[in-house]
Amino acid sequence: MGIRYGWVSRETGLVAWHFVSHVECDGIGGFARLLRERGAEIEQLPQTRHSCRGVIAPLWRLWRDGRKEGKCADRSDWSTPEPPLSVGWHLFTEGETEEILSACRRLKVTANSFLLRHLDLAVRPAVRRPRQGIAWMIPVNLRGDIRYPDDTENHVSCIEVRIGREDDAPAIHDQIRRRLARGEHRANFLLLTAGGILGHQAKVDYLKKERAKPAGTIGAFSNLGVWKGGEDGAGWVFCPPVVTGQLLGAGCVTMNGRLGLAVQGRDAGSWMERWVSQLCGRGVGPE
Repeated sequence: MGIRYGWVSRETGLVAWHFVSHVECDGIGGFARLLRERGAEIEQLPQTRHSCRGVIAPLWRLWRDGRKEGKCADRSDWSTPEPPLSVGWHLFTEGETEEILSACRRLKVTANSFLLRHLDLAVRPAVRRPRQGIAWMIPVNLRGDIRYPDDTENHVSCIEVRIGREDDAPAIHDQIRRRLARGEHRANFLLLTAGGILGHQAKVDYLKKERAKPAGTIGAFSNLGVWKGGEDGAGWVFCPPVVTGQLLGAGCVTMNGRLGLAVQGRDAGSWMERWVSQLCGRGVGPE
């Protein structure tokens, strides 16, 4: 599984794609490797803002609360993509990025919640039952809670966010906060590592199986956060892998004040167009 990164030239506006193995790195780690190879000085990678400890309590809450959740759309509601996947990307200007962040501040939500809300709207027409809830996989950075010798290794877990057709950004924001507060990311990390027995490849295989289940997620949405440095004026876009059973992968990263988006999947170009239109206030909404 390769994590996709795109360097967008300031002069030409063209993108040069780079791939980093997800067996070796998570999204943040892979990006740090690329930037360091290009001469960037990065002493410490972003640390978790959602620290969580314990074993029994997170696992218990994940099992207990998972039993209460209603059914969502599943694999039968979308066509599993077949390689090669198409790719769509967009790099906002600094002014456009600030407008998006201003909208987040007005709604009192994170950029994650705002971007995911509009991504869900953009993709929902591709789902056979678009009025059903849709489950998304959201990676969570665990640096600070866990430490490996190489800071670019997989310091990552995830939560599963279930979005209803009528859910707005504040509702998604509240749901993400609840899932983090109950330690869903901690519980998933414990299940993934199985007490430290599994190696990196075994973890990847485990994730593939989990995401391929009938009630699995439609795809991963990952935000690498805000970065500074690198080549002056150049931008970056990023996208997580698409695994068996998922329809798409979508990601974002902000470099030097410019938000970059990327999507890969069967209809990535049209999804990206709709996503950008939604974010710019020109969206037509779900069909």
